[in-house]
Amino acid sequence: MSTLLDGFSNLIFNVYEAFTVALFLKNNESLKCRSSVTFANSFDKNKDMLIEGTLPGWVIKHNEPLIIPNFDKDENTLGYYSAAEGIKSFMGYPLEGKGVIVVDSKKKWVFTDKEKKILGAFASMLNKELEREKRTLELEESIEELHAERRILNLFNELNSSRISLNEFFLECLNLSGADFCFICIEKGGKMFVHDFFGIDSGKYIKKECSLGASIASMVMEGGRELLLPYNSALLKEKPLFFYGETLRAKQFFGFPLIADDMAIGITGYVSVSDKNLSERSIGILRNISTFLSLYCSSLWMKENLERLRDFEPVTDSIQFPVFLEILENMTKKGNKFSLLSVKLKNMHLFNKHMGLSYTNNLLKKVFQIVRYCVGGQAFITRKGGGHFYVLLRSDERVEVKNIMRILNYTINKSIAEEKISDISSGLESGITRFPEDGIVSIWELLNRAEGKKDR
Repeated sequence: MSTLLDGFSNLIFNVYEAFTVALFLKNNESLKCRSSVTFANSFDKNKDMLIEGTLPGWVIKHNEPLIIPNFDKDENTLGYYSAAEGIKSFMGYPLEGKGVIVVDSKKKWVFTDKEKKILGAFASMLNKELEREKRTLELEESIEELHAERRILNLFNELNSSRISLNEFFLECLNLSGADFCFICIEKGGKMFVHDFFGIDSGKYIKKECSLGASIASMVMEGGRELLLPYNSALLKEKPLFFYGETLRAKQFFGFPLIADDMAIGITGYVSVSDKNLSERSIGILRNISTFLSLYCSSLWMKENLERLRDFEPVTDSIQFPVFLEILENMTKKGNKFSLLSVKLKNMHLFNKHMGLSYTNNLLKKVFQIVRYCVGGQAFITRKGGGHFYVLLRSDERVEVKNIMRILNYTINKSIAEEKISDISSGLESGITRFPEDGIVSIWELLNRAEGKKDR
């Protein structure tokens, strides 16, 4: 609290020999006591006072000074006492829409136009002090924003180099925004999922799908622009934050899209679920943070996909051939029993020539899906090149493996026949070798045997 404001209150109190002097500032539909001097035990400076129905409120609403030299009204109209104090005179002066200074006394006829004029001079000085405080506060907040941006940049650098976790990064964001929690949602395959959650228990929300077109979170991503909803927004009452049936009751929301290549790939959101408002002054920094996070998420996505490209073949999503060879070599070294299947589509070069690369790739994807479906999720599948697939089964049971190969031959041939390509004669070459039943040899010899040996 400003010592200057308290000094003014004391000075006015002594000049008028008052019972109470109080400075009230406007706070939405109520008045908050900023400074006071009083003899009254029933004066509660921490209590918010209504504007409507009180004399200080009348002064603010009409922006006019008010003198009641012979106060004979219900003291409840004063608004700042909780019990009768025997007030006989009242005077109030507006502070240019910011608030009101009030003076009362237990004596009648102590306030006249002269006293009103003097109070007006005090009111003018109070206005100047309030303006100075406001500018000082704005300057302090601007300096704090600069410090916050610098801290965020330093944290982002540490996050990028994996020296801190996202949780540590968002702890600063929570302090900055005043949010009870914040989150990241990511779009994947036309759907959006809660990817990260900070501030409150996240068990119920991590990896949950957001309702597209029916949730606050989806509005940010689908619109591709920020969404700033005020406290107790009607929209927050109408729509769920993530999905219907959630237990969260958001009261305020700031949401920012995560953008990559001019497309929204997700969102970051800041939420209040308590009586605490989000900091509007933080919006600019939070907007910048969303840009940093867009870069961060894009970088993670690229790393994940580069790792996937290293291990998985991009056309069919089967295991890359060198990775398959490592698995095959490890199993032979350990002496594990297995069967190696070779499945090769004929005339793939003609498919490329006559039907085009896109058609051929789709055909290869289809064949791979058939193979994966027939052999199960525990098998290892690779494409060596063209239409040549190898399958490593963790079984050397002769009958079981023969049945699998029979099903593979039938299903793939049927699928190719359904393509109805009259100009291209296609078919299937297949073979099996078993380890160690067919001999302990090099992995290359195993591959050659599987490709050249007929199904037995």
